[in-house]
Amino acid sequence: MDKKLAVHRYKLHQRKRIKKETKYIRSIMNETILITGASGNLGSKVACELLPQGISLIVAGRTKDKLAAFEGKAKVLCGSLEDIAFLNTALQGVRAVFLVLPQLKQLNLKEFADLFIKAAEDNGVTHVVNISNCTLKRYGQWTSLLEFEQYLNASTPLHIKHLRCANFFENLNWGLHTPYLPGIKLPYISSYEIAHIAASYLKNKNFTGKSVDELMGREDYSMQDFANKLGVPYQQQSTSPENSSFFDAFNTGQYELVQRTLENTSILQEERFSLDYFLAHHFKQEALNAAI
Repeated sequence: MDKKLAVHRYKLHQRKRIKKETKYIRSIMNETILITGASGNLGSKVACELLPQGISLIVAGRTKDKLAAFEGKAKVLCGSLEDIAFLNTALQGVRAVFLVLPQLKQLNLKEFADLFIKAAEDNGVTHVVNISNCTLKRYGQWTSLLEFEQYLNASTPLHIKHLRCANFFENLNWGLHTPYLPGIKLPYISSYEIAHIAASYLKNKNFTGKSVDELMGREDYSMQDFANKLGVPYQQQSTSPENSSFFDAFNTGQYELVQRTLENTSILQEERFSLDYFLAHHFKQEALNAAI
């Protein structure tokens, strides 16, 4: 074969390949993404990460007033994911889903996982980013979010990325004074950082099978650390019948956390991902005197 002709054919083949790949990438970017829990702290931030990129979004939540900010920017749906009709409506035309386990009122964990998986498969969903937690076990038993991971992974072709997140800084807004022992250090992370990472996975869909990312934030903090940072004394509270099981597990060491490593410790340096940014912009001053 003539050398010039061979080179021409090779270049033509390369151009066709690049054009095909570019078309595929653009088609992925233009596919609709469903954000569940969009009326909440984390889901709303994921939506706000994606909207400026021109991505087609459906935002779903239970609180209509909190979804109002997305009117005219995304398709807004208010309802319960436990309602199969609502779930199918929300998933129509969707390729990727940001999933936050809702507060279940009618179904148990397995029932909801089975409901979601079937509806997602029926509607052509391929990728799911699921929010989980870095607390793996309490009293030797899987926590509900880890149990939910296992139900989602069972017998489904969906590609699922589980984000096992440290405690949110927003937990401080529930009340600075808690039953935690003053010196117990736990990992924390900015919800902005989680949203940034989740949005990237949803946009690029660059994960396959069932996989886990551990998001541990920059460092661990105790409640005493937070109190010192805020310039107030920490007042440890007594447990109540409603919360004793939760707090006693930590106070007596009956819990298992994701172990901090170099790989799962945040290296992102954006200002809004820091504790100082949260305290300056989102900490509620009334939490200084509030107690859990």
